[in-house]
Amino acid sequence: MERERLGPAETILSTLLTYADHMVHNRPGIVVSDANSVTGVRWVPATHRVEGGDKVVYELQKKGRSTVLSRVGTLSREHQVLNQGRVVARYQPAGLFPEVAAWMYGQVAEVWKLDNQFAARWASYAFAQDHRDLKVVLAAFMLVQSRKGDPVRDNAEVLFFDEDYREVGEAMVLLVRKDRRDLNPKLLVRVHDLLSLPQVAKINHDLGFGRSARTAFHGRWAKAVNKWLQYREENPRMLQGLVQAGFRTTVMALARRSRYKPQSPRFFELLRWKQAQAKQGHRDLAIGQAVAAADSWEGLCEAQICERVVRERPNYKRLIGLVPPQVGLTRAIVAAAVQAGSLSDKDLVILTPTLEALGLLKDPDVQARWSQAVAASEDVRAANIAKRVRTKETAEVLQDAADTALQKAVEEVVRDIRVYFIVDISGSMSNAIERAKGYIAQFLQAFPLDRLHVSVFNTHGRELKVRHASKLGVTLAFAGISAGGGTDYGAGVRALERHAPRDDEDSLFIFVGDEKASVFHAAVEQSKLRPLAFGLVQVPSEWGGQGSAVRDTAELLGLPCFVIDVQTFNDPYAIPRTLRHLVASTPVQTGGARNNRASLIDQILATEVLNKPAWAA
Repeated sequence: MERERLGPAETILSTLLTYADHMVHNRPGIVVSDANSVTGVRWVPATHRVEGGDKVVYELQKKGRSTVLSRVGTLSREHQVLNQGRVVARYQPAGLFPEVAAWMYGQVAEVWKLDNQFAARWASYAFAQDHRDLKVVLAAFMLVQSRKGDPVRDNAEVLFFDEDYREVGEAMVLLVRKDRRDLNPKLLVRVHDLLSLPQVAKINHDLGFGRSARTAFHGRWAKAVNKWLQYREENPRMLQGLVQAGFRTTVMALARRSRYKPQSPRFFELLRWKQAQAKQGHRDLAIGQAVAAADSWEGLCEAQICERVVRERPNYKRLIGLVPPQVGLTRAIVAAAVQAGSLSDKDLVILTPTLEALGLLKDPDVQARWSQAVAASEDVRAANIAKRVRTKETAEVLQDAADTALQKAVEEVVRDIRVYFIVDISGSMSNAIERAKGYIAQFLQAFPLDRLHVSVFNTHGRELKVRHASKLGVTLAFAGISAGGGTDYGAGVRALERHAPRDDEDSLFIFVGDEKASVFHAAVEQSKLRPLAFGLVQVPSEWGGQGSAVRDTAELLGLPCFVIDVQTFNDPYAIPRTLRHLVASTPVQTGGARNNRASLIDQILATEVLNKPAWAA
């Protein structure tokens, strides 16, 4: 859909389904041009070494289990990477990826311009979801947007007060969720960092938020963070918990940036934050007072560290900081951490290669705890980790866990929906078919087999049977298929027309191909499969050029067509979220027998606008 034809709902769906890389990278990299990205650039992991007085930048390329260094160029003082005097990349320190951050913020701005209330409901809905980058962007936007409860006057008389949507941003900062999907201290700092970006400051100025074109506008961020800090100062156990969880310096950063003035010296004591008088001489709390030294296990032997682990049960992040570098995470220490319950399910899955290297997966107790953690895995990171383990058995367990997590991710949204998956294997796909099969094997197993129907087509179409809901099952279903022949998308539809949806089911068509064909709306109408939306995985043909058959057919039928960026499949963590949004984006049928499914837009519209907690009102 072209930008000028998108309403607020469609803009949200376009944002959620367009993969734009991570907004934050916690390691340095380089930024290179990429015409296929919505931001026009791409982040690549990199490092640098000093050679002959120059800082030489190397791209980190993954080759199997090994990382290969590929020379890019030399680093200038302006963070440009030069090769033979030509700028080939920009060196990007760890932290926010400005281009992606500004793109996401701009998407929110587009929704805001179309419908203020819808944007507020979107932020309120997103707060309960697991997309942290999006939550940070929405919280930042709501804290600065212009609807802030101003009085509406008729001459001098106040008639009523306007909506205060900045309170939605405040609520996102202040509310605490039991499922830990709230904004932790690092994310609160990230909101400030985002609003401080020049690209974001320009968007805010163009929208009329704030007064200065030169100074970044932070709206109610400082006010909300001051309330957040005061509440934790008044509840010392919460502040102590943040210190123990490894957020001590982050809380200090929040206090500095928001210019928080504590109520008593106890605040500084709990943070082990020594105070010195400011040049202006305005500070009056804890000046010069000694603070307790940070906990340290320096000087302890391995046996003593194991005893401390079992007794104190520090979480993994804190454990890393406490164990002296000269000792390191030995087999005994990691085993003690597993025994003490210091490692969460997520920690254990991430540490699988370490557990394997230390031989701990052969220990019955550790193996049992690890198996339990893998079975409970809620995301598909296990698929990524499976590439880095040594044994086939461990890799298979991790891949099974990733398949299960993927199925759980879309379990709720696929209720009362039937999915038709239609793959182009015509001659124009000859060089792209293997890539297409690789994409398919990463997500097709998410859908229930009794409501999934798959076909491949060129000028003729035929149905494929996926016999097992796993990556292996999908791979075997597409084994031996090669590209050739002409292109008739209608043939792929006709091959599945015997699988009509029930009256209480909605239908979604997902196409994989390069769209280099004619429209096929007649075949869709004659099939009686009555799709309510199209999904499209665009696989560019290496013959050059890109068609538009699927999108044009959707327009002729009056259906939404949601395009999935193929770069999504480079990031296993983005796949379940994208699939969930794709299926949830399918409209619900109107008239006749209705199912119990609510579309994503219906869910957003039904979300009450967030309110601040009672203690902050």
